[in-house]
Amino acid sequence: MRHTNNPVSLSPEKMQLFLAGLSGLPPEEIRKAKSLYIRNAISEYKAMKESLAAFGFAQMLFWLIPIFWPMLFSQNRMIKAQQKLFKDRIQNALGVWKDDLAGEQFDIPSS
Repeated sequence: MRHTNNPVSLSPEKMQLFLAGLSGLPPEEIRKAKSLYIRNAISEYKAMKESLAAFGFAQMLFWLIPIFWPMLFSQNRMIKAQQKLFKDRIQNALGVWKDDLAGEQFDIPSS
């Protein structure tokens, strides 16, 4: 299973393009843009978690048939890896921008 909501927006390449677009803006506008960027990434992460939860619910019938177990185990591992990657990238962006976003609170869902 390949999920379309992957953490591409938080890839180093996309973040570099985003930062390049901020050049010339006043510091307060840069701070607001970074805050919005993180908030949007968190929203994408929450949406991904919800869609994967719905997918997991749909998988329940397959758990009754042992022949599907290997596929379901690998899918679950891929889902957990994707969620971890997304959350780690959010945390990394927050770490890099901690000085710019000092005092801001972000609601990052737990795993």
